[in-house]
Amino acid sequence: MHALCASTCLLAFLTGPVIRAQELDPLAHFNAERERMATRSMLVLGGWAMSNLLTGGIGLTQVPEGSEAGRFHQMNIAWNAVNLGIAIPAYIGGRKRMRSPIEMDLQATLEAERRTEQLYLINFGLDLAYIGAGAWMREHGRRPVNDPDLWLGFGTSLAVQGGFLLLFDGVNFLLHSRHGHRNAGSLWGHANVQPRPKARTSP
Repeated sequence: MHALCASTCLLAFLTGPVIRAQELDPLAHFNAERERMATRSMLVLGGWAMSNLLTGGIGLTQVPEGSEAGRFHQMNIAWNAVNLGIAIPAYIGGRKRMRSPIEMDLQATLEAERRTEQLYLINFGLDLAYIGAGAWMREHGRRPVNDPDLWLGFGTSLAVQGGFLLLFDGVNFLLHSRHGHRNAGSLWGHANVQPRPKARTSP
């Protein structure tokens, strides 16, 4: 139930208000929508990172140092410092591209869309690996090992962070894939009606 609510909220936020298609030609509209979705997704990632840094910092003051819970908060802080380091420059770059869009032809537009969807798919696979690694670390920590709390706490954090990223990348892939399929007809139609240069006639 919580995962369903989270995915619904994430979907609603990322889709947001739609740019009116009549204000832009189909290619420019398509590219603007892709940039808007990607930029808004960085707000989601940055928000998740900030909340984890805040709760992790508070949590460290409430639990014994070196305990399983303490290791959990430590990993959350380290992991989301990286997330925030990705989200901030990506958001700033996305805003710049939205203010000064680069004109792209059909081939460049389709290639940019393909790369975006491929990136989310690759990340989706990595997220599954994070979850699996977290589960393995927890299982390893239950055995006679040095500092089992480290293995258990880090493993739980890795599984939680991987679970969020799995949801994040999965929703974003579905949004971009739907965006591409929904607009494919108008993009190809726009390309087919573009004026062609007149053939030269002999004098």
